[in-house]
Amino acid sequence: MNPQVRGWKLKPGAAAVESYEVDEKEPHGSGVRPERHLLRRTEGFFQGKPKPVVLLLGLGFVGAVAGLDYLVSLRISLALFYLLPVGVVTWTLGRRWGAVVVLAAALAGLIAEIAAYGPHSGLVPYWNALVRFALLGILGMLLATFHDSMEQQTRRAEEERGISEQLRGLNEMKNTLLHAVSHDLKGPLAAILGSIGTLQRAEQLQLTPEQRDGLHEAIDASGRKMDRLVSDLLDMDRIERETLSPSRETTDVGELARNVMRECEQLGAHPVRVEADPVLIDLDPSMVERIIENLLVNAARHTPVGTPVLISVRARADAVVITVEDEGPGVPDDLKRTLFDPFRQGPGASGKGVGIGLSLVKRFAELHGGSAKVEDAPGGGARFVILLPGRIRTRDLQTGDSRLRAV
Repeated sequence: MNPQVRGWKLKPGAAAVESYEVDEKEPHGSGVRPERHLLRRTEGFFQGKPKPVVLLLGLGFVGAVAGLDYLVSLRISLALFYLLPVGVVTWTLGRRWGAVVVLAAALAGLIAEIAAYGPHSGLVPYWNALVRFALLGILGMLLATFHDSMEQQTRRAEEERGISEQLRGLNEMKNTLLHAVSHDLKGPLAAILGSIGTLQRAEQLQLTPEQRDGLHEAIDASGRKMDRLVSDLLDMDRIERETLSPSRETTDVGELARNVMRECEQLGAHPVRVEADPVLIDLDPSMVERIIENLLVNAARHTPVGTPVLISVRARADAVVITVEDEGPGVPDDLKRTLFDPFRQGPGASGKGVGIGLSLVKRFAELHGGSAKVEDAPGGGARFVILLPGRIRTRDLQTGDSRLRAV
């Protein structure tokens, strides 16, 4: 079975085209045309070489053809072979350098004919040189136009491929969002409707006041869960449209972390410890609260029940560092780069959550001019480190003075 060419591929971000690969197993007729195969192989050979090298190779080939033309001009003309260096240089370097080779070919042919026929050859060599220059120039222009057309089609194909991949990614993101939002809304909504239906039949069911209070608490918790989900989605939209900015005010980040720890219902049986420096800093308290809450919820979702979580607040020069560390399975290395992307969920999420909590953590930190990263904890598990720049203030603990002083 005759080997067939497989086709050519563009390297991403580069104009160079890889040469054809030969496939012994492909059936006859599945490859491209031989002339395009030759063009691509030739271009692949000359593409990576410097321009002076390609130009010198072209001029050297012109000189070789002129020498052969001088030797055999009385028997046969080799003028057609001048087209090869013209085509190579024009295809590789463009019209301008192709015109240089055309002119060199015309002059080389003229010199070869004058040398071969002698000084009494008359005007014939000059006429031949003029015709050769015109024909080679026209063919070079056509080849350059064909090359530009192919490059334009290649760029257009690359752009369309990029747009297609982007649209495919957006479609997948949309499907993920719809699935996650419907899943996250369905649970609280079912709890609210079920609790309301039970309360409507409270007299028939003879519910005790404690049972009614429990149903009211379930409705309240489910409603706040839905409100948090909607707030996350709206904040993500405002961040994408660049309409959200932090409202800074002096904040006790340690006390804020303790309040979030006490109010976070998703922690369940996870024990949480807060270690905080006596520091106050100009930050947006609502954003920082969401950062800590999302990190706690993430730790509760991805670690076994009862796994301890540590919140650390440390003052730095003109910044505060918030660290949330757990003793769970940790984050795989291949996931660390994309963990903060929207709608991205780590292993073990079991479909819980929309996948924008950690994305909001990073976006809120960046709105403050800071950063967010995840790393391996020393004793195993994951450690999320949030850097939030701002004007630092501290309390004087020895004298009990609550006045603020600049560090």
